[in-house]
Amino acid sequence: MQDVRWGIIGTGQMADAFATDFNFAKTGTLSAVASRSKSAADAFAAKHDIELALVDYFSLINSHEVDVIYIATPHVFHFDLAKACILAGKHVVVEKPITINMEQAQALFDLAAEHNVFVMEAMWSRFTPAIEQAIEWVEEGEIGDLHSIQANFSFVGPKDPNHRLLNLELGGGALLDIGIYPIFLAQLFNGRPDFVQNQAVIGDSDVDVFTQIMLGWEGGQLASLEASLLTHGPNRALISGNGGYIELGDEWYKTKQIRLVKTDGSERAIEFDFPGTGYQFEIEEVNRCIEEGLLQSPNHSWQDSLDLLATMDEIRLDMGVVYPGEPDPISEEELHHHHHEHGHHKH
Repeated sequence: MQDVRWGIIGTGQMADAFATDFNFAKTGTLSAVASRSKSAADAFAAKHDIELALVDYFSLINSHEVDVIYIATPHVFHFDLAKACILAGKHVVVEKPITINMEQAQALFDLAAEHNVFVMEAMWSRFTPAIEQAIEWVEEGEIGDLHSIQANFSFVGPKDPNHRLLNLELGGGALLDIGIYPIFLAQLFNGRPDFVQNQAVIGDSDVDVFTQIMLGWEGGQLASLEASLLTHGPNRALISGNGGYIELGDEWYKTKQIRLVKTDGSERAIEFDFPGTGYQFEIEEVNRCIEEGLLQSPNHSWQDSLDLLATMDEIRLDMGVVYPGEPDPISEEELHHHHHEHGHHKH
């Protein structure tokens, strides 16, 4: 079977990191890139040694030179571009969040099933060695019954209100961009939460810039999570149970270090050695799935993506952050009819 051929839509930071790590993947070929700007497409292709540089997204979507397309544009464009890829019979990997809300994601997955193409949200951290190791330790009972997850993702964000991260029109805000990582970690082990609480700071451009999230499960698990564009943090994660805890090193979503500390004080530490940021593991997973004829990855399934968006939709409803084209949330009055004890405060 010939190598899976990839195309990339978008030439921003994410696309650049992805293309860099493509060199470290054991499978697949990076064949094409598309940008709306000719100079950007040409520069990206030259930098990453890509044969085909296209100026129109649809030339790439309809190209016979590619099997799978990685979409690395701002969030609000994910749905339409992924839909176009699916309709053109192309497999697609969409930068996270796969869409801005659960309804859009469900529509994409339904379409993918109908057209028999592979679709995955680019949750690359799921496939990194440290996360795989954490899953293994938890499954082997190394930390006993898991009760607590603490994780954050924070960095000092841009000041320009038109920047993708702060622009409401582009699906900006801390939650969708970086909050999805801690939520992913919590739901990886516990599934979709039974309780969701949130405290947020809404910035001048009407998107969330700092949020702290508490998730709870009927089985007695809690997760305390943070996403911030206001603070510089080490971004560590702790997974704790009655038998011990697992500590993921700094920048846990791509860390090469993991430590297991048992109740009796004994500990084990592993240092992984791999080049780049770690996108290569996700690339290899996609290639494997496509070669096996799967429509979704069993390790980050359509349901996993829907569950993430369900939680983020609920948090956003609480924040009052609504993106263009989304239905307006239920008004305060209507909420009070249903739910008298629902205290709400503006930040």
